[in-house]
Parts: sequence; structure tokens; C-alpha cells
Amino acid sequence: MIFYSAIVTGKEEAMRLGLLISDIEYRKALVSGIAEYDGDIILDVINPGDDIEADALILTDAKPADIDKLLLEKIHYRTVFLITNTSSFSSCSNIYTCFKYSSISRLMAEVSDIHQRWRGVENRSAVSSRIIACCSDSDAFSQSSCSALARQIIYRHGGSIVIVPLGYINEEGMDFAGDINRFARLMYMVESGRDTELSSITYTDSYGISRLMLPKGRNPIAYLEEDDLIKLILYISMLFESVILDIAGCYRKENLSAIRNAHSALIFETGRRRLDFKEIVGSEIKNIRTVKLTEGSDEAFAVDEYVKELYGVRDVE
Repeated sequence: MIFYSAIVTGKEEAMRLGLLISDIEYRKALVSGIAEYDGDIILDVINPGDDIEADALILTDAKPADIDKLLLEKIHYRTVFLITNTSSFSSCSNIYTCFKYSSISRLMAEVSDIHQRWRGVENRSAVSSRIIACCSDSDAFSQSSCSALARQIIYRHGGSIVIVPLGYINEEGMDFAGDINRFARLMYMVESGRDTELSSITYTDSYGISRLMLPKGRNPIAYLEEDDLIKLILYISMLFESVILDIAGCYRKENLSAIRNAHSALIFETGRRRLDFKEIVGSEIKNIRTVKLTEGSDEAFAVDEYVKELYGVRDVE
């Protein structure tokens, strides 16, 4: 039996959420947060054993192992498990998860994306964070090109943005970053799933672009195994609205996986090498855009058009 229902909607196809959450304090805070976030969401709070509306997407802090296998088979496609550790359920297939302590806006963005996939609606704009993989045929221009892209995203769209270096050499390291202490702290946060103060793992420049506190020179991220790299990117995407992966010219298999899982790939091409990027990263990659580095208006225009298309920005006439 549904004992709470907050229906404040004038839309025919409002998203319906069923909250099956044992953490009472968290549930109260979530109900309050969702109500303030969007009044067009139909919200049902349910108890174990209650009937669940067939058109409701289920949010739960239960674990898949706690749910009857037959029931799980029936509801997994419309169930979101709220996790406190990013490594939880990594071995489970076809299981949707969201970080329990994300902000309401990020949590609801992820939930909206899952709801749309369940309903068969493709809409990337609902994803909590846009992840852009930036590749190049020359390491020498990659860092400056990523910075220019980040500045244009801030200008056109705003929001928080971070550049994550995935190449072997980190040009943006800070002297106070130490050896690998701050990186070790970051990876601890990733493994534990704990929230953290951004100031303890990132710094932000005058343009509003954030970067990870990493040592100069040898980049420790470039030596992560694929699972750890995916976890790191997932964790960072929960902290920032836009994530730029600076691949540079480092096309190791772990980075290729990151490119394939990004929302979009942007190729910065100098023309100094004749490379077929689709052959390098895989022909199945979608949303690839190439920008020729000319250091002129054509390059700036191409980056601007890419950003407007990616974020759905329209010029004011």
C-alpha cells in the first residue's frame, strides 16, 4: 500500500518515482529535495511488500542480493539502486545504480536519464554530467586545446567543469601536489565512495576551469587499470557538470575504453600526421567531431559550433 503520494503535476507524462528506502532520515530528505527540485514528478513512498505502480521507476537503497531473484528479474529494468560505494554491484549486469549522496540535481538528472531509457526515449541532455573525450594527433597542442574548449563551454553553457589528463605527461601539475599523496587521496575517495571537498583534490583557475591536483611530469592516471579508470571518471562525473578527458595522443586500451564510454569525442587535428581516428578508437564510436587547429577564426568557430550543438545552445536573434 502506498502511504505517501505527492502529486503536483499538470503534465500528462510526468515521471513517477517509487521510493523503497529503509533509511528513514535519508528518505525524508529525499522527498523534500525532490519536491523542491521539480513539482512535476509523481512521488510514491512505499514499504516492502506494498504494490508498486507499473509505471513507476523504483529508487531503493536495498541491495540486489536482498531481493528475490524472480522479483529482481521482473523489476531490474525499472529499478535504480542507490549506492554508497562506486564499486558496489560492479559484477552485476543490467543493474542501474546512482551514488546515494549526490546532490538532488545530479541524482535527478541521472534518474531522468534512466527513466527515458526505460521508456525508450533517447535524450543525452538528461545525463548528470557530459563527458567529452578530447583526442589529438599531437600532444603539444592538446592541453591548450582542452583549455580553450573548457572556456567556451563556460561561456556558452556555464556550470562546473574539470579537465582530467589521461596522457602520460601532465603539464598542469602543481608544486604543492606532492608526490602521489593527493592522487592517493582521490583514489581512496573513489574506492570508498565517500564525498569530499573539491578543494582537497582540485584547484580552479581564474576562468572557472578545475583541474585535479596531480604532480607535474609523469601522470599517475595514465597507469590505472581499466576498472579503476572507469571508477575514477564515474566519481568525477558526480562532482562536475562537464568533464573533459584530455586523451592527448595516449591511445592505450584503457583510454580507448574511456573514449567509447564518453558522450562525445572531439578530435583536435594539426594535419601533421595522417591518422584515421575511427580506425584507432573504433568505427562504432558515435558523436565524433574533428576540429582543425589553425589558431584562427575557423578553429574558434568550429569549437563554438560544437559546444552549442552539444549543450543545445541557441543564439539569441
